[in-house]
Amino acid sequence: MDKNTVIAIVIILFIVLAFQFLYVRPRVQQRTEEANQMIFEEKEREEEEKRIEEEKKREEAETKKQEIILSDEEAEEKIISIDTSNYSIEISTAGASVISFKLKNYLDRNGAPVELVEYDEEDILPFEVHFDRLRNVPFGDRTLYHVEMISDTAYLFYRDFKDQNGNLFRFSKSYFFMDGEYVFDLKLKVTALEEGDLYINNDNISYTLVWGPVLGPISVIRNRYNITTQGYNESGKFKKVLRGAGGCSIRRSETKYIEISRILDWIGVTNRYFFIAVIPDQKDYIFAFDQRTQGKYYFGVSHVYFRGIEFEDNFRIYTGPKDRTILKKYGNNFESVKSARILKPIVIFLELIIKFFYRFTNSYGLSIIFMTILIKIILHPLTRKSFQSMRRMSSLQPKIAEIKAKYKNNPQQVNKETQALYKREKVNPMGGCLPMLLQLPIFYALYTLLSGMVELRNASFLWIKDLSVPDTVATVKMAVPLLGYRIAEQGFTDINILPFVMTATTLLQSKLTSGNQTGQQGKMMTYMFPLMFFFIFWNMPSGLVLYWTIQNILTIGQQYLIDYKLKKKKAVPVMSHSKKK
Repeated sequence: MDKNTVIAIVIILFIVLAFQFLYVRPRVQQRTEEANQMIFEEKEREEEEKRIEEEKKREEAETKKQEIILSDEEAEEKIISIDTSNYSIEISTAGASVISFKLKNYLDRNGAPVELVEYDEEDILPFEVHFDRLRNVPFGDRTLYHVEMISDTAYLFYRDFKDQNGNLFRFSKSYFFMDGEYVFDLKLKVTALEEGDLYINNDNISYTLVWGPVLGPISVIRNRYNITTQGYNESGKFKKVLRGAGGCSIRRSETKYIEISRILDWIGVTNRYFFIAVIPDQKDYIFAFDQRTQGKYYFGVSHVYFRGIEFEDNFRIYTGPKDRTILKKYGNNFESVKSARILKPIVIFLELIIKFFYRFTNSYGLSIIFMTILIKIILHPLTRKSFQSMRRMSSLQPKIAEIKAKYKNNPQQVNKETQALYKREKVNPMGGCLPMLLQLPIFYALYTLLSGMVELRNASFLWIKDLSVPDTVATVKMAVPLLGYRIAEQGFTDINILPFVMTATTLLQSKLTSGNQTGQQGKMMTYMFPLMFFFIFWNMPSGLVLYWTIQNILTIGQQYLIDYKLKKKKAVPVMSHSKKK
């Protein structure tokens, strides 16, 4: 290439670059800014339209409410407190709704009873009643009700309204709590106060009993396991409808609204540790699930439109922990909200073992360790055979290398000769995988158990503050790839100790297991699996990481013991032979 050609190429490149910087790039930047401005304006317009629409719905709902509510100056706003051995409840006369529901036997991180009711100022509150479909209810009802005491644990709330024809009727709501129980009864009644039939009809609904907005306590942002699930039970099966992350921003709630019009056994919502179910009497209701608002999980039971003098609906409500024993006590297939499926027998077996050891140790951390030791003892015969098989495989590596060198241009013959070698030496190439395959169902069962075992909440062990979440000791303001998370624009990464210990023990175990194996496969087994496990276990419950770490340590001990016995067994014939000489 001559000098002139080089100069020409340089000049052309200079012109192209100058064109890019002086014309194309500013135009692209300008168009980008214009597009962003259009998107911003469109978003502002949509938000304004949404605000106007919500305001319109609010005004319509307020107008509709004023049309049916009769003024009653004697009703006053106050809070009714009810205590049982399991519950501490507060009910406000504003809406006759529950504003506090605490479980005395389950504590939060501050040592106070767990609060199941979390809400904002205008939210629909638990067990509010609206004379419309749930989809048409924009905000909570604060209509004042009269209240009468039935007993220490039972109260009646009532208020007079007008139907669509202006006829008076009394609506009453009665709560009946029971000492020592996790269920209570709720009775709703409509009674005409004048002669003639009532006609209560708003969108083909007479009223809707609503529960929401969040089944507390609200989770910390990094707790991705606290998934809120809405569903129902029908014909002995729990069917999930909508899911979202309760209190988390890791997974966005599904913006959906679903209605079901048929007889169901119960309808409810569950999260990681707690569960609420509404069991209706066997009538035709319309059941609704609402997740249209981010972070809000409403469900409603609607009585269809009514024409007549009076009616009464009865509901039994479970509100409490997802403890298998307690759920089983109340029947109704409540136990189905506990995740297990085909591994349910293993999950129950492991749960019984942990609770058995807890009786003696009073520590769930020690219980997990003792359970791991017991599992190791049960699986020891298989582990021993597997390790012996892997050692024999390791001893055959030189012969396999010779076969590969001899038939390097004939892969089929290499495979044939290798299989023949395995057959002569009575070695199963897959024999070393058996313990790992057996560990998989146990691991998944433990993951299911430890991720939702309510007893592990706030259970500490050594430096671990809570065995049900990662053992975080510090948090840095930086989102490390694959480990960190973001809140708004700020990145964070939790520093967990156990995953490092677990990875180190896994690496040591892999090196011991691989023995003298070489090649790509051996290296992958030795280094890739421990590294992969590090990322998998990083955000898992510390109780599960503790189990895997302890089983690694026990496996290392097993391998040293089996190796020692194998060497001793080989040394005995050699010694006897030398004595004869």
